[in-house]
Amino acid sequence: MSFVHITGQLETDEAEAVIALAEAAQEHDGVAPLAEQTLLRVRHGAETGTTRFHLIFEETGSRPASLAGFAFAERTPGEPDAAEVVVLPKRRRRGHGSTLLRSLAEDAGPDGVRVWAHGRLEGAVALARSFGWEQVRGLLKMRLRLRDGTEAPAARTTGAATAGAAPSTGPSGQVPPAQGLPEPVLSDEVAERLAIRTFQVGTDEPAWLKANAAAFADHPEQGGVTLDDLRQRQAEEWFDPEGFFVAEETATGAIAGFHWTKTHADGAGLTDGEPVGEVYVVGVDPAWQGTGLGRALTLVGLRHLRDRGLPWVLLYVDEENQAAVRLYESLGFTLWDADVMYAAP
Repeated sequence: MSFVHITGQLETDEAEAVIALAEAAQEHDGVAPLAEQTLLRVRHGAETGTTRFHLIFEETGSRPASLAGFAFAERTPGEPDAAEVVVLPKRRRRGHGSTLLRSLAEDAGPDGVRVWAHGRLEGAVALARSFGWEQVRGLLKMRLRLRDGTEAPAARTTGAATAGAAPSTGPSGQVPPAQGLPEPVLSDEVAERLAIRTFQVGTDEPAWLKANAAAFADHPEQGGVTLDDLRQRQAEEWFDPEGFFVAEETATGAIAGFHWTKTHADGAGLTDGEPVGEVYVVGVDPAWQGTGLGRALTLVGLRHLRDRGLPWVLLYVDEENQAAVRLYESLGFTLWDADVMYAAP
């Protein structure tokens, strides 16, 4: 027997159970089932009315009910809920995924719900299709070798949801060898007006939030980052301001663009535990787009990660952002995996 509990705020023991479930699923599947934003919501909560947690409990004999699955929905006004679903590996094939998907749909806001399938796992894709849902968005996961002599895990690109981006691996699916990273170069006109430096904690937050909102005005998840969201990330173990680069307008102090890098201590599936880097987020204010600032900032961050001795760097990019995909491919990144978002037609 099972039942679903829906809440806007998790109790401490519930949050701990969700984290443990997500870790078990990642170990089993080789793919993280929940995004970083979701895990932060699980641990820290969020503003009332912006999150919905769905927990499915299973009762077995005389034992107390235990968590068998979890779904999360982020609610943004004027947008469909953005959701994720994960079922404990040993409790799968019992209908819990279908139950959670129905729960999300029934509880959704007025604009409905869309659900991510991370890594296009067969079970997740089959579940979405069994409901007649269709792909509405794709997120590409790309990688770049920073150091030779490192094994490359196989790319999971079969059936990847990319109308415009085919897997860009080398011959026979081989990942290209490490290449030298060019110097970051800005035109004289742009260089005279900007200074690239590292982020100053306690000072740069307001300017960065303004620049981020402008750069991602059409991206509800990244563009909606708040000061609380930023501070939660600054409190994470991986946060390092020395790997957070901003381009400051020398005349006004405004931030024209930024490249925030991240280090994954566990290897993020690219190594057996050796840390790897990530192009966490690159943003350029619309007034500075088309000036070459995005490429220069990307190279500044990549060279920082390379100089730390990291063997790999990964990134996520929306498949519809073909300008960014072309930029990353020009720097040597290749397609590794893809996440897809499904919704009812």
